[in-house]
Amino acid sequence: MKKLPKGIPTFQELIEEGYLYVDKTEIIHKLIRQDKLNFLSRPRRFGKTLLLSTIEELFKGNKELFKDLYIYDKWDWNCTYPVLSLDMSGLESEGSTRDLVDDVLKKASKEFDIELEMKTLNMRFGELIQKIHDSQGKRVVVLIDEYDSPIINNLTNPEYVENSQSLLNAFYSALKKNNKYIKFILVTGISKFSKVSAFSALNHLTDISLYEDYSCICGYTQEELETNFKEYIENLSSFANFSFEETLEKIKYWYNGYSWDGEKTLYNPYSTILLFSENRFSPHWFETGTPKFLIEIVDYIKDIKSFLEPSHVYKYHLDGFDPLDIEDTTLLFQAGYLTIKKIDKTHEEFEYILDLPNYEVENALMNNLIRTYTQIPVQELIEYRKKFWNQVNNGDCEGLKETIMDYLIPIGNKQRGQNENYYHALIFKWLTSSLGFEGYSNTPTYIGEMDVVLDRTDPIIIIEFKQSKTSSIEYLINEAFTQMNEKQYDKLFNGKRIIKLALVFRNEEIGCKIEKNF
Repeated sequence: MKKLPKGIPTFQELIEEGYLYVDKTEIIHKLIRQDKLNFLSRPRRFGKTLLLSTIEELFKGNKELFKDLYIYDKWDWNCTYPVLSLDMSGLESEGSTRDLVDDVLKKASKEFDIELEMKTLNMRFGELIQKIHDSQGKRVVVLIDEYDSPIINNLTNPEYVENSQSLLNAFYSALKKNNKYIKFILVTGISKFSKVSAFSALNHLTDISLYEDYSCICGYTQEELETNFKEYIENLSSFANFSFEETLEKIKYWYNGYSWDGEKTLYNPYSTILLFSENRFSPHWFETGTPKFLIEIVDYIKDIKSFLEPSHVYKYHLDGFDPLDIEDTTLLFQAGYLTIKKIDKTHEEFEYILDLPNYEVENALMNNLIRTYTQIPVQELIEYRKKFWNQVNNGDCEGLKETIMDYLIPIGNKQRGQNENYYHALIFKWLTSSLGFEGYSNTPTYIGEMDVVLDRTDPIIIIEFKQSKTSSIEYLINEAFTQMNEKQYDKLFNGKRIIKLALVFRNEEIGCKIEKNF
């Protein structure tokens, strides 16, 4: 068993020290052959830095690092190029974008033993590219990691963002102006900002983020997981006392589901590595050094419906956003909270259906939602689970309404949905992601769909939601029970003990009725 590459972002160290590497060189080879100027958007900790490091070693001609990999006998190792690698992720919270860019240029010029004479940052960047080209006699490979970090890390500070956009726009314009000195470019980041902001200087790059050929360039496919981590899956299976197949299903449930083409799904590599390192299912992506941007993302969302139910959008929604005027769906997609579940290609303009990728993201997002909008501390969720269960089991509607209102009341009117689906989705996510119940939403039967079923409990709980601005609470409750009874939902469970629960909403009022079949 090779060592797990926990916190090892450089390809050279990973290979030389005997860490496990999932071979992405076939996709990298295709990218370098087909596209010269490229941009790739992926969420934080999704393997972008390792990707750039691998490309760097290829162009430097470090052949021995690639032994036994796909590209080993397909690359011209005698043809090397100077690589200018810039890491823009190092901005301290109290630092300035100008200082960061200046430090990055100083570090790069020192590595190439070049003295920069120009004063402005964009002129110095262009001077650096030209002098590397002239001194080496070869065109330059430019790799930029987390190009958008100064903006992403400061979304709550509009003045800072605006100043950073202006500075980065000028800085990155040096790439277009010095294109004749450049062999290959790959710029990575979380977001592709709209053309009116920092990305306008990079609009000559090909955005490969949604290209089918490169959809798996970062992250692990199911085949890659089972092939490269087989022994670790067996260890986890033994540790957790699951069968191999059960372990695979649980790993998939927690960490798979990311997609950039609507077909091939991927595992979050960071969480997968930590899972096998710790033999513990947990939201590792969020627990370990999560950037402020991800922790506080709920603060930026104007309408929480955007992650409670699937979103139907078009490509222009996914292409980028103005950081001073953020659209919920775009931000959540580029941050990794939403992913492409399906692409409807039946119309001239493709429609993208977005949803949460997996349980890890759903769990962390709902906990952040509770932290942001309610008065319920995360550490008290176990107590709320007990309260919900006891109140439903004991037929305590008044207590149950109070428990649910603890969750709902602090959510501002502007961020609330106005229909049954909103309450359905919000409470289902609360029950499953935050309180830990296992169940299903919109479960089909031969005569209809049950709104929510919690089926790993005894008794089983069937929940029906209704909402109206005009109908009375009593009318809505009667409507919910009429539907459950007429469609005979309880007969699907072969005589097991059943609790039917109606939760209905009329403006700010909530209604409840509980019935048992035992």
